Formats: sequence, C-alpha cells, structure tokens
Amino acid sequence: MATEPGRIHHRHVELAQRILDFASERGMSPGERLAEQALASHCNVSRTPVRKALQVLAERELVTADTEGGFLLAVDPVALPRLDDVGENDGETEIYGAILRDLSAGRIAEAQTVAGLQRRYDVSRQTVQNALQKLSEDNLAERGAGQQWLLKQFALGADAVAKSYEYRLATEPLALTLPEFRRDLPALTSLRQSMLILRSMSEADFDRKLFERTDFDFHMLVARGCGNPFMAEALANHHRRRRANASAGHVNTYRLMQSNLEHIQILEQIERGQMELAADLMRVHIQLSQSLRPRLAGRGVPPAFKLVSR
Repeated sequence: MATEPGRIHHRHVELAQRILDFASERGMSPGERLAEQALASHCNVSRTPVRKALQVLAERELVTADTEGGFLLAVDPVALPRLDDVGENDGETEIYGAILRDLSAGRIAEAQTVAGLQRRYDVSRQTVQNALQKLSEDNLAERGAGQQWLLKQFALGADAVAKSYEYRLATEPLALTLPEFRRDLPALTSLRQSMLILRSMSEADFDRKLFERTDFDFHMLVARGCGNPFMAEALANHHRRRRANASAGHVNTYRLMQSNLEHIQILEQIERGQMELAADLMRVHIQLSQSLRPRLAGRGVPPAFKLVSR
C-alpha cells in the first residue's frame, strides 16, 4: 500500500494533461471556465478525480481558482509543452508498448481480457487496466462484450501508416476549405511562436518533443476549426491515434525540420484567409511526409513551398 499515493498522483497528472488537451482542442483562451461536469463527461470519469487533476494544474499555475468556485484557464493551452511526468510511472507505459508490439507482430489476438494480459505480462491487474484505459483513450482499444477488450490491429504497422496518409489526404485539405472553417487567430499566433522556435534550431539541437507537440496541435487546430463537428471529431481521434502509434523519433531530424517549415507556410495562408492555397499546401505536405517517411530523399525546402515562402 505504500506505493498507492504515488500511483494515484500519477493518474491525476495524466488526467490533468487530458484536461489541457480538451482545452486546446476546443480553442479555449485564458480566463475561460473549466466546467467540472463537462470535463468529467469528456474524460469518462467522476468529478472527484477531475477536481484533483485541476488541483495539479493549479499547483503548476496553469489554472486559477475562481472567486465564484471552480477554476479558470490561466494560460494558452496551445503554447504549452506536455506535462513531462505523464505516463512515466507504474509500469503501465511499458505494458502499453508491449501490447502494441505483440499485437502488431501477431503474437496476441485482438480480443483480450485483463486476466489474460495480466498472466502474459506478469503484472498487477491495475497496471493492465491502466494500460488498456490509455489504449482506449488513444483509440487503439475499446471495451467488448463481457470481460473482453478489443484491440485495434488495423491501426498498427506499415500498412496502417499508408492508410493513415490516404485518410489524411482525403480529409485534411477538405477541412481547410469547408465554408464554416473558423480561423482562431490567437491560437494561430501561439502556434506560430512554437514553430518559429523550432525553425531557429539547428539539426544538432532540434527539440523533437516540442516538434511532436507542435505537430499535434497544428493538425488539431485544423480539425477543430473546420466547422463540421463530425469531421472535427474524426480528425481529432485520428491524430490522437497517430500520436500514440507513430513516434517522431523514427523520422530523420531534417525531415522534421522541413515539415515544420511546411507547417509555417500553411499557417501563413490560413492567417491570410487563403484557404484554397492552404489546402493545396496541406496536400503537398502530406504527400511529402508519405514519400519521405522511410528515408530522406534529398535536402532543401521543396519548390512548391519556396514559391510562397517569405
């Protein structure tokens, strides 16, 4: 029982990150109220752990107590790095990765139970439950009938990456051209700041974690801005899964730097309201990422992007 408080605190920090993701996805600004019930419903938990997670954010001065009760967002969530100590404890991160590796390699079936995974990995029931909950949050697993959990093998492996690019080519450029697309200028400005920091870095000191966060926030900004709630939800879920399944650590650093430049130039066109051009650049960006992911074919910014660079 001596380790229980630490485990609980870790879960509260993880929930605190989910609250920040919620605020970022909805384009919330400093001063807006974080409604406990809405957060509890979104995160599928009771209000008690939400209150504890908000206390974690308050200790880090990311939210402030409201005089009328509850909490207000104190920072721009888009500009924040991820909370460093999320997912680093209790062995669940290791089990999370082991489940994905075994599923991808065909060593385990898609239908699993907590007891079966507990025996396979020789860990506690709580550790398996925590890992499955995280997989569920990343859209890589869902509850089945009875005691079963259904793992999503189709979302893993090289074929899944190829299908992901196909899906993104069909949806992300379209999202930018929908008539109700909303440009969140404060969020765009904050995102640009992170991108410019990355642009100033050399290949030797490039911050991959900052890139991963900025890349995720950029694509989520497109998702939530599209104005179509069905497309917004589908794209948001896809990018959460992409973030969980595809680490930037497997991509050449120079390609990440190049990708950041492409993000900047798409962002410029969104800011100007040139949505058709932004969509064209997004299409080229995804195609380049698709073709250059296995290996870096060459150096330099592609000609299509040089034409619009400033």
